[in-house]
Amino acid sequence: MINNITKATYEISEESIYDMPLVVNQLPEELSEFKLLRERALDNETMAEHGFPGNSQETFANMGRITGFLREFAAPSAIPIEEDGADIVAATVVHLFKDEESAASWMKNVFVKQFEDNVGSDVGEGQILAAVETLEIEDFYDEAVGIRAVQDGKDGILSTTVLDFRVGRLLGVSFLVTVGDYGRTEVTTRLGLELERNIVRQLLSTS
Repeated sequence: MINNITKATYEISEESIYDMPLVVNQLPEELSEFKLLRERALDNETMAEHGFPGNSQETFANMGRITGFLREFAAPSAIPIEEDGADIVAATVVHLFKDEESAASWMKNVFVKQFEDNVGSDVGEGQILAAVETLEIEDFYDEAVGIRAVQDGKDGILSTTVLDFRVGRLLGVSFLVTVGDYGRTEVTTRLGLELERNIVRQLLSTS
């Protein structure tokens, strides 16, 4: 039986998701000095351009993805990159899919699989995806999955902790980029849980 929150994800417009990614005063305390870096809509063409090789606007549309919205923040010390262990970029994203099944399939068959399939590959901007670790993620309303990716390039090693979680036909994403080979599961989970709360608030306010 469909619940009220899931039902509400079928009643929103594409533009409704623009208010769901976190704003700066909603970031965890460790990231309180971060400043807005960029925010933008992520249509399927944009996603394909900035994703792994082999993706296209058509393949994403065929997977049931409709659109998304990103809000990204950077630490004041992000440029130049100097301090090992420093968190430098954080973001939350909300993707809208045609149905719950499409959102769930994306988590497994696009998010996790494409990271794992591209270990050892050039992922752009002089970065090689050196390693990927799957993370066990708990405490979310519905299913959630995470990965930790290590990239090696001319500026040294960067690690990115990324979480995907589903709310009805919406997919929330939180990620944190760190200088060096580090894991940030705990803070990225808190970032994701705050995003989940924000998504639910927005859904309930529009239902």
